[in-house]
Amino acid sequence: MVAQWWTSWWRQREEMLGRFLASLHQGGGRFLPCSQGATPAGRRLGLGFSCLALKTYYTLGLWQNLPASERRDWLEFISSYQVERPTPGAFWDRELVRALEHPPLRERLRRWLGRSAPPAPLQATIAAETKQAIATLAQVGGRPARPFQDFPRTPGQARTWLEAQPWERPWAAGGRSAALAVFSVTQGPRFLAGDEVAALVAEQAAFYRELAHAENGAYYRGPAPEAGELVNGAMKVLTALDWLEEPIHYPERLLDTCLDQPPRSEGCHLVDWVYVLYRCQKQTSHRRDQVQEGCRRVLEMIREHARTDGGFSYYRERSQTNYYGVEIARGLAESDLHGTCLLTWALAMISQILEDGPAWRVFRP
Repeated sequence: MVAQWWTSWWRQREEMLGRFLASLHQGGGRFLPCSQGATPAGRRLGLGFSCLALKTYYTLGLWQNLPASERRDWLEFISSYQVERPTPGAFWDRELVRALEHPPLRERLRRWLGRSAPPAPLQATIAAETKQAIATLAQVGGRPARPFQDFPRTPGQARTWLEAQPWERPWAAGGRSAALAVFSVTQGPRFLAGDEVAALVAEQAAFYRELAHAENGAYYRGPAPEAGELVNGAMKVLTALDWLEEPIHYPERLLDTCLDQPPRSEGCHLVDWVYVLYRCQKQTSHRRDQVQEGCRRVLEMIREHARTDGGFSYYRERSQTNYYGVEIARGLAESDLHGTCLLTWALAMISQILEDGPAWRVFRP
């Protein structure tokens, strides 16, 4: 049985979410990361927040209700971040690059003291931003004006690149490899022959078959990492398999792994756990009752992230504060765009697993 509060709560939340998103909109596809605590850097960044907002509009069914001119302006705003230099065809938010290359003194001190982790290499961040922009455009029928070509183009190059990723840390490695899948499927056909794209996709599929662990269904190398890293890494690989149109290799074992270790109450951990259940249960009815019960427990956790301003906060008590290593917000007790996007997406998947709730759409990450 679905929790008694669920039906009325999501209906009320649906109205509040629309108002919250509108409160962050600065016009023309530009959005703030949160209403009150955004830092100067958070107010300058544009590409990533625009993509997160568009995904949330799509999930809630608001995208198609926008005037055609507003949809066109929004897509043009995202497309305006595509550059020819220094990486042809990449999506490059110069404000993000500037903030990463010249962090404020306070952030430099925190890193020197070991109180914050250094950001990912700039090239990896640009690839992640490019992947998000391309996937977001594809979700609503758009595509970059020019194909992005800076990725492995042959099976041999793809194998070498995938082998070089840090698979002892599958969350990071899985995220980077998912970008390769998106580029191969969406950009490859624009400049490669059909048989070349097929061979590139087949090599990636073969790599993931070899990487999968039969005992827990996850994807990694070396000793099994802790549960959160294991599940989050599997989620990233499952997104790659989705783009490659490949099945999950051991869905029953992966379901067991998730059900045996509930997620932490943070945006990425919650949505990644739900996504793995959502994808696996499309292939198997294994432990279906426990899958639904797990989703009901996560519903209760997500409700604790709901704020009176209408959205969701990434953390239970405060907003998300960083975006690829850039401080974007002060972490006030308010909703934020990242948390709202992730947890709305999680609710859309849960409603399908429970076969009850909002007819929200599940986007393809």
